[in-house]
Amino acid sequence: MIASLAWALGGCATVAPPPQAAIPVPLADAWTLQGRLGVQTERESLSGQIRWQHGGGVDQVLLTSPLGQGVARIVRDPEGVSLELPGQPVRRATDVDTLTRDALGYELPVAGLAWWIQARPDPLREAAVALGDDGRPARIVQDGWTIDYLQYGADARPRKLVVSRAGLEIRLVADSWQSAP
Repeated sequence: MIASLAWALGGCATVAPPPQAAIPVPLADAWTLQGRLGVQTERESLSGQIRWQHGGGVDQVLLTSPLGQGVARIVRDPEGVSLELPGQPVRRATDVDTLTRDALGYELPVAGLAWWIQARPDPLREAAVALGDDGRPARIVQDGWTIDYLQYGADARPRKLVVSRAGLEIRLVADSWQSAP
């Protein structure tokens, strides 16, 4: 339909072929991401920095204020999840969704984000993926979350993305990526 419209508007002009699908960055088993994070709920708006280490079945997420003070530390491993908040006892649960919902009042989708940050849906769950003109994922919808990819870096990894679900929006800007060997 778009090609017909372009032909009609352009007279006899030819329509360029669609771009080839972008070659995705290979999945890294272990990586570290540093960046900025913004969380918008119906009640509050927070911003800060994130340092996320992923590998060996373990995720360690450190959230800091814009001035670098530790705000929260989430550790997910095969035994469960722990959350450390300043001045509070360590909280534990079997999954991160339950833990963050109980402690923060909203879920942080750490398990899904480990895939989404690499521009892929979790392969064990149903998902809808919409590709952009460059062949890269422009949107993933999975587990009730919508992940919009706003910008990719020169290394083909997502640089800016928005993760949203009813009443919650998480904006993530990846300033640096390091893959572990």
